[in-house]
Amino acid sequence: MTPELYIYLAVVILLMTAGRVFWRRSAKSVDWELIVAFIRLDFPPGQRDMAQKIAAGLAEIVGLKIKQLRPEHTLAEIVEWAEKRIYADALIIVLQVAYGVGCGPDMSFRTVVEKVVEHQTKKTGPALAARRAS
Repeated sequence: MTPELYIYLAVVILLMTAGRVFWRRSAKSVDWELIVAFIRLDFPPGQRDMAQKIAAGLAEIVGLKIKQLRPEHTLAEIVEWAEKRIYADALIIVLQVAYGVGCGPDMSFRTVVEKVVEHQTKKTGPALAARRAS
């Protein structure tokens, strides 16, 4: 083989290596639904999806400390995990707007999930009954 070919191959390999180092793919966002999937085990089947959905929303606020979450934790305890200071009142407002349920800072995560599921059932119950009848 000629020396020019060796130089050409060396340059190609160097460029390919530099390309992988300098032009990495953009960082993937965190899949909070996957991280908080453990919480499903603490709830009955009818509440598991909602518990995971609410926990994923909380995870966006508190970060990876959400792995500490248990059904008996109160909203006040959960907001203390946030790296950027957030008040329980702000979280309560978010839950009110997002799910239409009133909460308090001393309310447990389990109670919040139960209230949201109950509210969703009341809200969609008549619509489901009407769809089934037709």
